[in-house]
Amino acid sequence: MRWMVREDTANKNIRYKKGIVSSTNTSIAQLRHPTVVMWWAAAIPGYGHVMLSKYVKGFLLIFWEFVVNVNSKLNTAIMYTFTGRIEEAVEVLNIHWILLYVPVYLYSIWDSRRTTIDINKYAILADKNWTSSEINPISFSALENNFLDKRKNWLAIFWSLITPGLGHLYVNRLPSGFYILVWFMVVLIFSNTLPAIHYTFLGNFDKALEVVNVQWIIFLPSMYCFAPYDAYLQCDSYNKLMAKQQSYFLMKEYQDMGFKQICPILTERDDKMNVVASFDHTVYLELAIKELENHGLPKEDIFAVPLTEKKKPKKNSEIIRGSGFSLMDVTFAFGTVFSLFGVIYGFVLPGGPVTWGLIGVFFGWGLGFLIDLLVRKKAFKWKRKKGEGGEVMLMIHCKKDQITLVKEILFDHFTLGLQVIEEDSKNGVY
Repeated sequence: MRWMVREDTANKNIRYKKGIVSSTNTSIAQLRHPTVVMWWAAAIPGYGHVMLSKYVKGFLLIFWEFVVNVNSKLNTAIMYTFTGRIEEAVEVLNIHWILLYVPVYLYSIWDSRRTTIDINKYAILADKNWTSSEINPISFSALENNFLDKRKNWLAIFWSLITPGLGHLYVNRLPSGFYILVWFMVVLIFSNTLPAIHYTFLGNFDKALEVVNVQWIIFLPSMYCFAPYDAYLQCDSYNKLMAKQQSYFLMKEYQDMGFKQICPILTERDDKMNVVASFDHTVYLELAIKELENHGLPKEDIFAVPLTEKKKPKKNSEIIRGSGFSLMDVTFAFGTVFSLFGVIYGFVLPGGPVTWGLIGVFFGWGLGFLIDLLVRKKAFKWKRKKGEGGEVMLMIHCKKDQITLVKEILFDHFTLGLQVIEEDSKNGVY
């Protein structure tokens, strides 16, 4: 197979940039489902724009949401409405603020969809014109540093569930991470959620209901579900960017362009042998290669083959405007809805809003996961079997007396497995 990589010169301006690694953030031109982005913009205006790294507009809309919602008493009116207290809902609403709320709320939803479609177009162009010279994988400044390396998606979710915002900090998305974290702390304080949790776990449900602030606590379901969902997506995009950047680097630096030059690496010559190893996309792979070079292996005897995943082709129009939903889309959307209703009806049901909010979020996550699993059972099984053999194949042509050293270096840098290929004069290669 002939691998070909088109590489722009370093000084040439790139028309469609895939992203940028700065000291405080990793911004990526990534595909997003317009309907999903609209959903989060409807949950809390500004969240849809934060998903797209439109931080200035997103942060302003989030600030606007809290100021106008609190002054209009909208969340309190929502609780009264769903619990059948319509007259109280009408009475509590501030007509001046609520009329200001509606136009901007609708704009946030509409603009999030429009922006998603526009960014999707450029993300497709960036993928088709992407080169390894575009992204510098590490960035330093006087106050902070950032670098590309594989992160674990489940850890991004875990830390976001512990405290929203921490998952974003884990993948070094500092602007959205700190903004989500600060507003989460504000909502916790003004809603008296922590005292309510304390009384709930003591079994004093009446006291928990008494101390909680309905206007502020209704913000929590959307905030608590958005943070792990977005952290997961950002971590996944971050890992894909890292893998793609490393793939292009390896293809450029550790692949000969002619088949006649590649053949000798795969065939034994004199006292030389071949080692084939499997790696995931991590910085350990590049460390292993540099360690091999430092021990005298020439660059031309190291051959890297990044593996690609077969994907069902889609039309650009389907990709841009969205088709289908992922497991996380359904799971966290259901969690948000059921948690919100749990908090609302917790004001009239035994156990209080904290208890029913927790029941709602776990029930919603479970139901969303189950529905997605049943609808796409075959696809789930197929995906589960893939990707267990590594993402990069590394072939090293070395002398027989270097085999032990090569194996030690590869295992020390977490190869997933390796095989030494040698030629027996009677039986051939084994």
